[in-house]
Amino acid sequence: MLPLLLISTLPAFTLLLVAPASYKPWKLARELGLVALLLARELLSHSASAAAPGRKDPGGRRMPPPSKAKQAPMPPPPALAMDDALPLLDLPELALDRVLEELAPASLAAMACVCAGLRDRCSMDSLWARHVRGKWGRVLGPAARKEWEAELAARAAAAARPRPNRRRSWADSLACAWPFSWIGCRWVKAETPAPAARPAPTPPADTVAAWYRALECGEFWFPAQVYNREDGHVGFLLSCYDAHLRYDQRTDTFTARYPPHGRKPAKEEDGVQWSRVRAAPVGTPAQDLHASGCLDGLHPGDHFEIQWRKNKDFPYGWWYGVVGHLESCNPNEHLCRCHEDDTIMLEFNHYAAGSRWRQTTVSRKDHREKGDETDGFYGGIRKLQTKDEISTWRRFWPVDVLS
Repeated sequence: MLPLLLISTLPAFTLLLVAPASYKPWKLARELGLVALLLARELLSHSASAAAPGRKDPGGRRMPPPSKAKQAPMPPPPALAMDDALPLLDLPELALDRVLEELAPASLAAMACVCAGLRDRCSMDSLWARHVRGKWGRVLGPAARKEWEAELAARAAAAARPRPNRRRSWADSLACAWPFSWIGCRWVKAETPAPAARPAPTPPADTVAAWYRALECGEFWFPAQVYNREDGHVGFLLSCYDAHLRYDQRTDTFTARYPPHGRKPAKEEDGVQWSRVRAAPVGTPAQDLHASGCLDGLHPGDHFEIQWRKNKDFPYGWWYGVVGHLESCNPNEHLCRCHEDDTIMLEFNHYAAGSRWRQTTVSRKDHREKGDETDGFYGGIRKLQTKDEISTWRRFWPVDVLS
């Protein structure tokens, strides 16, 4: 063992002799200490192996300890008849596609881990697009897809940036030329914790499967709108505001992040139910006035949404109302001429009669944002076209009339 120790310490003395005078002493001492630690560990390993139990033959060679009596091997299970089994990939393409279409997302992702052939077939956009539409179609709009594509482009740009190279130290250089550098490798591997079980491979980032996974795992904040924001705060009843949402698998709910209101910071709300979320019906940003193209077709009794904001620093929200009759009009349906008048009466019947929020009027011919800092500002109008939209709003009707 002494010759091995002398030979092993030779590189350390070589490093001490060739180090330049300007080399920092503390750094040289640290690297020499690392070399000594590696040598001590290897020598201890050799000592432990020398003291291992066993016997020596007459020539001085160590013989392995006697092994226990071998047990009789278990008989192999009966093999299945090949004629009775039909490999999945041998199915006709239409039949295989039909089988994959019936799989749930988790089963489809597990099937993709079986082999390369199934991985390609189980990652097809047509399969995952059905799952995206089935679970997320009601809350995802074109804006969500655009933001996902923008995020993919940002990830690709970040991955393409060159990374700074780490400067090599004297110990790194020695490890490359040292005949016993494998000692250091064994030490590093021994101290490194064993890796966990390899997770299932993630789909390519530009596939619909990757988008579904990002949504399901809560890795992507997507734009949508939330009814009765801030858990039904009385100031937001029968309204719908823009937000960015993230899904929580554990609770099957969303976390909503609302944009700042004037000087107020952005707010987050947890536990948002699916029933309170919808995709934005129009592409108008929350800060812009919506171009109203339905004013000529509005009649008393029509349901609508109108933009409203407290002041011009706030984003718009959408508020539910019904077109009413003008005060000078005869409410009889055969005598009503409100649709011929330039003024449209808008009513918000969840407010009590006499409330300043109960009614407002807008111009049919020259509609623009109207209002003031006291009553807020009314913006664009959107007519509700389907019974589903109307029934959704009516589900949030308050129990008590607001004042």
